[in-house]
Amino acid sequence: MKKQKLVKKKIISKDRDVPKILSQDGIETVITKFENRSIHHTDIIKKKYGSKKSWAYRAINTKSNSATLISQKPGDGNRIHYHPNWDEWWFIIKGKAKFEINKKSFTVKKGDLVLIKRNNIHKITATGKSNCIRLAVSRADVDHIYV
Repeated sequence: MKKQKLVKKKIISKDRDVPKILSQDGIETVITKFENRSIHHTDIIKKKYGSKKSWAYRAINTKSNSATLISQKPGDGNRIHYHPNWDEWWFIIKGKAKFEINKKSFTVKKGDLVLIKRNNIHKITATGKSNCIRLAVSRADVDHIYV
């Protein structure tokens, strides 16, 4: 992907409480009680939480890493935001999604890896006929700046 042009930002709010952020973005169930186990079986997680609802399963939450499986219904997504001091990436496990990065749209599907560098305004929306499941890799203390 080519370097994205920065877009002018008007800050509305900011937050770094990931479970709260996920809930405010429409995630119906946020699971954090199993974080930092040595092994997480994604097929079992997907089967347990299903594809009828949206859910997030935070598998890793350490000082240096955070990894959360996020399953969203078609049409659902996060609020438009950016991270001033952090590069964020996702791996698409199932389904499709539309990533809007600095007002440009990209369609991604199972097997795609997406990097959004710091200060790039972005929004993710699940598309297709079934839930999109993505692995979000970041850190738990990263500011989300809403614009």
